[in-house]
Amino acid sequence: MLQEFITLPYLKLADRQKLPECSAIYFASAGEQILYVGLATNLRNRWQNHHRFPQLEAVNRRCEVKLFWLNCAQSQLKELERQYIEYYCPTLNQTTVPKQQIVPSFQMLTQLLKKLNQGVLGLGVCPADNQRLKTVILGYLANYGETLRATTNLRKSLQALNKNPNSLFRWTEVIRRKDCAHWRARCNGVEIRLIPWLGERIMHHTTMYEVMREKRFAGLTSIPSLEYDAMRQDVKAMSFTQRLELARSLEIGWKLFPLECGSQFRSVSGVEILCLTDTQLETLSPQHLYLKEMYPGILAINDDPVPKLLF
Repeated sequence: MLQEFITLPYLKLADRQKLPECSAIYFASAGEQILYVGLATNLRNRWQNHHRFPQLEAVNRRCEVKLFWLNCAQSQLKELERQYIEYYCPTLNQTTVPKQQIVPSFQMLTQLLKKLNQGVLGLGVCPADNQRLKTVILGYLANYGETLRATTNLRKSLQALNKNPNSLFRWTEVIRRKDCAHWRARCNGVEIRLIPWLGERIMHHTTMYEVMREKRFAGLTSIPSLEYDAMRQDVKAMSFTQRLELARSLEIGWKLFPLECGSQFRSVSGVEILCLTDTQLETLSPQHLYLKEMYPGILAINDDPVPKLLF
């Protein structure tokens, strides 16, 4: 089991000349964000003229940078370095090739969420512990009859991202299924989970027709076909926020879309997406026991859980 960097000895970046002369894996961090992971046969000497020092010094002006280290035998250095880089996916480790345009993990995740933000729901975040990284749980929404299509479309989007040769950011399909698959990725020391979340959704046309019908025609049972067709076209033309506003304005909207209507917009990797509130999580727990079992300690997302590079 890899040891969490926060439990290791450390010095401030400015005190790097006091580092011990030992072989070690080292971690440069700002707050909870791991910026760089490397290896050294002599830690003090390695930091006398480190090639990342100018970048870390720039970060240090805004947020204190600390150097943590893990003593280990020289024979273990390369394998441990590889494991820790894979575990934390630090941003600066992705910018080592000269003259190559590298796309940081944060940017890749942000691109995906901008594309998917109308079809995902922030279920919560689990704090880091000795067993795992901080974990953000996102549910990709699918109507009960559309699980195969929703999963297929998401798989295509993730596979396209994985083909980017200029990024180390990758999605892994941890539960492989034709429908309702689960994915995992790591970004700047945070794990992201994408899991299926079934139910009616605001972007599903046919269910939104009922909401629009209630708004325009209330209790009428017979509607002229021309007016009904016009209503359908208006629904199809509505944006996500317009549909959400309409659903929240009517009792039937809250009945059909309780999660989306009751959720709040929160920032995840810099993108505003709907996230469950603390009250919703408490209400859902008895109905979805696996949430607590798979993600003990899950909390509502209030602040952006994904750190970005500070310069």
